[in-house]
Amino acid sequence: MNVNLSLKPVRAALQLAWAQRQPREQQLLRWGAGILVFVAIWSLAIEPAWRTWQYAPVQQALLDSQTQTMRQLQVQAQTLQKPNPISRNESVQWLQKNLSDLGPNAQVSLQGESATLNLNAAPPEALARWLTQARERALAIPVQAQLQPETTTGPADSAAKKSHLLRGTLVLRLP
Repeated sequence: MNVNLSLKPVRAALQLAWAQRQPREQQLLRWGAGILVFVAIWSLAIEPAWRTWQYAPVQQALLDSQTQTMRQLQVQAQTLQKPNPISRNESVQWLQKNLSDLGPNAQVSLQGESATLNLNAAPPEALARWLTQARERALAIPVQAQLQPETTTGPADSAAKKSHLLRGTLVLRLP
């Protein structure tokens, strides 16, 4: 069946209906159809492109920031994968010199290829920083930890403030 033949009666009916309209009605229908075409083109083609064009600089800045962060993380990961050669003596010296943030009783003792860190009242945040730096600068890797929380109360005027500290031992493998 030919599609063109089946549309002929519909086309003829539309032409007859159009011819029966007053010129003013025809003009209004043309305007209405034009507005509908404009709205359809705007909604489907122009408006999405316009919105993309407006938000592109903001999204580009965000993507640039994320890319920069990812590149920094990549460099950091590569640095950690290829540690600078450091001698065992340099590693031990670094571990012993950087105990001040871990409290007054922090000590490092050597036992073969490992070092044992003894803690008494060490702040957890300081220990986390120290471990990160020990891994990066002294190439010392934690292999065993036995830590316990030690809750102490502050001065009498601030009895509500409690400080959570750690005590115990941490064994590190030396380079």
